[in-house]
Amino acid sequence: MIYENAELYDLQYRHYDDDFHFYKNLVTNYGGPVLEIGIGTARLTTHLVKTGYKIIGIDISKEMLTKAKEKINELKLNELVELKQADMQSFELAQKFSTIIMPFNAFAHAYTIKAQDKTLTTVKKHLKTGGVFALDMFNPNFVNLDRLKIVEEWQNLAGINSELFVYQSVDKDSQIITSRYYLDTIKDNKVERKTAYLRQRYYHRFELERALANAGFNNIKFYGDFNKNRYNRSMPHLIATAH
Repeated sequence: MIYENAELYDLQYRHYDDDFHFYKNLVTNYGGPVLEIGIGTARLTTHLVKTGYKIIGIDISKEMLTKAKEKINELKLNELVELKQADMQSFELAQKFSTIIMPFNAFAHAYTIKAQDKTLTTVKKHLKTGGVFALDMFNPNFVNLDRLKIVEEWQNLAGINSELFVYQSVDKDSQIITSRYYLDTIKDNKVERKTAYLRQRYYHRFELERALANAGFNNIKFYGDFNKNRYNRSMPHLIATAH
């Protein structure tokens, strides 16, 4: 998994900020404490701490948490951010939260119905009455699959003599998109290649609504982008809020 290469992941998404205003407004409106599920390398977290609320961030990847801890220490945010290694399907924390978020496709790692239900039931158990839960995932787009491609904004990630190639394929029966990454770097007139992969399960709107309702959530709303425009299949994201 690419999460084992936290340095590469962090370089890929260091400039991604599309979701900042959405989640910051959510935290501002509902308050803390805040639970972030799938904190990764703390990309979003370091922005959300500006609200002043304490954030507990969990992730199953030790490598990602190590990178997140480096950032938290460097920015001297230890009093506001607490990191824990935990599985989103079965974590147990000794408190409930006003705001729980699962950003940036984290729920795409619930590959089965059983995993969906376990994850959302665990989330619901940790949500305060009157609190809010929000998640966002990509809206599946099957264009440009099954071919090697270059993503322009990911070039020169490892320096001026590096290129990142991506190959994506889909299994529509299991609803799994697999992304394979090839990072080529020229050193001493030789090409060095590092590889990583990512498996993500995509969801459809009513499938996700069933899962949320089954876990006990209500007042479920869907959006197609971070400006809260109405969801439809042509929108870039599948975003949900629930109580």
